[in-house]
Formats: sequence, structure tokens, C-alpha cells
Amino acid sequence: MKNNKYRLLSPYSYIQLGLLLLLLMLVFFMQEGWALRILAVIICAAALGLSMLLAGAIRQSVYSYMLQVSQSLDTSNKEALNNIPVPVVTVSEQGEIEWYNELFREIILLGADAQGVKLPRVFKGFDEHWLKANNRFEIKKEKKVYLVSVGVNEVENADQYVMYFNDITDLKRVENLYNVSRPALMLIVFDNEEELLKVRENERVRVISALESLLGKWVEGYNCISRINARDRSFILVEEQYLQKIISSRFSVLNDARKIVIEGGNPVTLSIGVGRGGANFSECEYWANQALEMSLGRGGDQACVKDADGYSFYGGVSKSVEKQSKVRTRMIAQALVELINAADKCFVMGHRFSDLDAIGAGIGIAAIIEALQKDTDHTVNIVVDESATLALPLINSYRDTREVSWFITPDAALDLMTDNSLLIIVDTHSPDVIESKAVYNAAPTVVTIDHHRLSVKRIQNSVIFFHEPYASSTCEMVTELAPYMHETAIARPEAEALLSGIMLDTKSFVLKTGARTFEAAAYLRRRGADTIEVKRFFSGSLQTYIEKSQLVSSARLYGDCAISAAPEEVDGIRVIASQAADELLNINGVAASFVLYVMGSQINISARSLGKFNVQIVMEKLGGGGHMTMAAAQLPDTKLDEAIEKLKAAIDEFRADQIQEYSGTGA
Repeated sequence: MKNNKYRLLSPYSYIQLGLLLLLLMLVFFMQEGWALRILAVIICAAALGLSMLLAGAIRQSVYSYMLQVSQSLDTSNKEALNNIPVPVVTVSEQGEIEWYNELFREIILLGADAQGVKLPRVFKGFDEHWLKANNRFEIKKEKKVYLVSVGVNEVENADQYVMYFNDITDLKRVENLYNVSRPALMLIVFDNEEELLKVRENERVRVISALESLLGKWVEGYNCISRINARDRSFILVEEQYLQKIISSRFSVLNDARKIVIEGGNPVTLSIGVGRGGANFSECEYWANQALEMSLGRGGDQACVKDADGYSFYGGVSKSVEKQSKVRTRMIAQALVELINAADKCFVMGHRFSDLDAIGAGIGIAAIIEALQKDTDHTVNIVVDESATLALPLINSYRDTREVSWFITPDAALDLMTDNSLLIIVDTHSPDVIESKAVYNAAPTVVTIDHHRLSVKRIQNSVIFFHEPYASSTCEMVTELAPYMHETAIARPEAEALLSGIMLDTKSFVLKTGARTFEAAAYLRRRGADTIEVKRFFSGSLQTYIEKSQLVSSARLYGDCAISAAPEEVDGIRVIASQAADELLNINGVAASFVLYVMGSQINISARSLGKFNVQIVMEKLGGGGHMTMAAAQLPDTKLDEAIEKLKAAIDEFRADQIQEYSGTGA
């Protein structure tokens, strides 16, 4: 079927307009001479005669086309479509209206005619691909919403679409009312509780009263049910329409809470977990608890919203408040001892490209296990790929000192795995970055010990999930566990291995260092750790120093961020890049540093900061993660120039978010 019959301007009309335009030009430029005037009259008469002829031809064409359309529908179909109680229209493959019933004329066209008109002129925003999808879709017209069902007829080797319009305006109104009135559950906890126990009673009362007053005023305008209790958990039940306002303000209460300062100078911080969109109250509560756990696991001072699509985070602009619970550490230690004694084989495994913190923690745990099982035939092994580790000096030194055969490959671990084995994963809680997924999947019992800020995707089947985002390193956590598990298991070699991990993650006690960090270091020093020997684990070759210097010297500033890139892959580039990122922080005005380097077909990014710039959030925007002061990301199948642009875009997005966080305004 031809589909050019009802264009607003047919090809004949264009010819007519061209002739008339020519006539006007002749008349405009005509000055003297009867010949030109006569020519103009002749052209005008010709145009008029041609217009009459073309008008007749168009009428004949219209009649023929309407007859063709009418014949495409048999009598029963036409009668059925005319009598159907909803608007119906048939359109061509190009989206031109061919026929419609009276209801379509009255309701959709408001009494007008639109034969030959394309649908986008009738429905704003209409996409012709919706027809070819041969599916249902919603469309708006005159403040009404219609559910359009599409059928297809084949007419003269071309498709003809039949559209049925069902008015669902009232249903959409009810749906919208339901969506905005759905309940969401919000849980709020006070991060500084342990710190508050150390101040005077009147100061404690002042802070609690100020915080409860702040939360009470904050929820007043949201028409919610609340139970405010700063000493425990605050419970808020709010409708979705008000939760959207809270989210658009990016949880401004987080910023307001920081204005309350505890005696000693530390600001108050809150952790918020929100469960929304659940099938019932129970599911919303479950999601809210998960979100709160995620918020606390990422260091507090932030809100986490959990729904069916995943997690969303807001805040996280301040440093984590150091927390320490010796009771919890002792309980974890006792439970871990029971698991070790019940296992016939124990395996310790870190993350890929293991560093001093992963290997140091592994050595500490392995030494404790050996001490606990020295009177049995049980074995312990550390699973590591020595060809890819960044802690080979530590492994070689410990192997020479202790003459142990603990270090085995993932393949060897798979051969030794039994149904009663225990796998302890250290320095990571993400299944995507562990040393070997095969070993993890084969292990019947798993324990996780990690200090990194909690990520959305984590190891779910751990019987013990010992996670402390407030700790400086996993070695610090193992050091705290050691006295409760075995008093003499940690000797000088193990103490030096653990101290090296602490020094690595704190940059020699500069970053993310609290009182518990120094307590752990003091314990290791008492166990014989020699800081000079530990320093040897950080030594590099002259070539490594040259490569690092080149990265530092080639850095460029992007605002308060230093960005450097290594265009070629060289030996030891991971260590070189991380050291270069640390060096760049020594430049005045640099709040964060990013070093990019090539590894095979992907670009890796090593990020560092001094605490005021949260590099973890920037790396998360690129699919990575880590800590506020130390993070990383990998960009597969990306060119170096593209990676730099993506990094700059992530930095800009982070800065925009921070402006909104501090101002308390939405995007």
C-alpha cells in the first residue's frame, strides 16, 4: 500500500509553490517592458490552470486511496471497529493515520479530522518504534493517560497497525497515590556513643538532648511516625512522598548533626539506614537493618537507602570515628578458636596481588593456628600466588627465618581441601578480588577478617564476619585477636610481619591512625618486632625509584588533585604506582592523588588522600572501592586517555555531591 497520499504538501504542491515563487520574483524585479509583464501574466494563468488540474488529480487520488483503505477492512471488521467502545485508529508503517472510528475522532481528535497526519503531530513525544515493537505502551493526551494495544494487519505486502486506546487515567491516579503513600522505614543510630561515655555526665546530657531535639525538629515536616532515642536507635516510619524530599535534600540532618560538637572538639555523626519499596513492613524493616549495617560498615556519618534495585549512599564526608570493643574482640577470638580446633585443615587467603597487610595478617593467623594445633596432625597453609604478590620480600624473609612450608598455590590448596576444612579470608570481604574463587567455592567453612569499608557485594556465607572499618589494617585486627587466642603464638618474625602491614596501611603511622593502632604496635614491639627489619620490606631497587620519580614529575594538577599516568607496563608497576601516589600527597595544595597505569588490557588507578578528600567514593564511581584515604579501581578495555577523562568526570561528580552535602540541597 502506498503511504504518500496524505502528506500535507504533495510533490504537485511543491511544483505549484515553485511556479508562484518564480512569478513573485519576476514581478518584484520587473521595471519596464510589456514583454515581461505579459510573461508574468502567462505564468500566472498557467499556474492557476495547473492548480485546478492538480486539485482534481489530488481529489481523485484521495478518493482512490480512501477506497483502498476501506477495502483493506472487510465489512464485519469495519462494523466491529466502529462499534468498539474505545478509540481505534489504523496507521501505516510510516505512522500515518489511515482510518479511525468515531470515538477516536471525538475523544482523541476532539472532533477534528487527521487522515494522512503522522501520529507525532497528534501525540507529542510519540515514537514510531513503539508500533513496530508490537506491544502495549502508555501515552498521554489532553490530561488523560491511555494504554495503547497494537495489532498488525498485512495489506498489500505492507504492515498496517491497529491501535486500541483504553483510558487508564483513574487507574494511574490510584497507582500514583499508592506509590507516594507507601511506607518506608528509617533507622538512625548515634556514631559517637563510646566517645560520649568518656565525657562528664552534664556534657553527655547536653549532647543527647541537642541531638534528640535536632531529630525531632527534622521529622516534624514529614508527617511521619517516629520514636527518637539518641541513646539507642531512632525509629521513623515515613511515606514515600516525604522520603523523596528527604533524599532530594541528601539527608541534610547529617550536616546539621555535625554542628553539635562534643567536649574535646569532635562533631556528632549519625548513621542512617532506610528500607523502601518492600512488599510489606517486615521487608522494609529487613532492608532498613541491612542499610544501617552497610552505613556503619562504611565508617558511619552517612545514609544508606536499600530497595529492590540495591543500595544508594549519601554523606560519608567525615573521617570514621574510632571504635573499640574488647568484649566483641574476645568473643570473636573464642568463636574462631572453636572453629580452628574443629577443622582438620586450615587455609588462610588474602586478595589478589596481595600486599604486606594481607600477607602479614595471614602469617599472624597461621602462627596462631599452628600454636593451637601443635599437638595434632592438623595443618595450616597460606594460599598465595607468589608470581603476583607485592609482599615477596616478606614471604622470603619469613620462609628463611621459620623454615616453614605454609605458602602454597591455589591449585595445591584445592588438592588439599577436605570436607572439614576451614578457610580464613583476610584483608578483603569482596568475592571478586580474593586470591582464588575456586578455593573459596570449595571451602565448606569460611571466616572473613577485614578492615575495608563495606561494599555492596560481599562474602555472604561467612560463619564469622569480623569487619572493623575503624581499624587501620587487618594486621591491627589480627594483633588484637592474638592475645585472646594464644598468648605466645606471636613471636618476633610474626610481630614484624604484622607491624609491616600496619605501617603499610597507615603510611608509617600517618594516616588512619588511632589509639588502638599504637596499642597494637606497642604489643608487637613487646613481642620483639624490630622497626629496622620491618623497613627492609619496603625497600626497592634503583630502577623502581627512577620509575616512581618519573611518575611524580609527570603529574598534572586537576583542581586540588594530582593525576599522573604511566603509559607503559613495567615490572613492579603496582608498587611503583602506589608509592608515587603517596609521594604526590607531599605537594602543597594536593588533597588527593591518582596514578593510572596499564596492566594488560585494563587501566588500573591507585588513589590516595590525606583524609579531607574521600577517594573511596571517587573510585566507587568507577567500579572500585577501598578507604577514604586509600582506594583503587580497574577499568577494563579502556584506553589511557579515556580513563583519565572518566577519572576527571568522577572527580567533578564527587565535588558536586560534596557541595550538595554541605549545603543540604538536592541535585
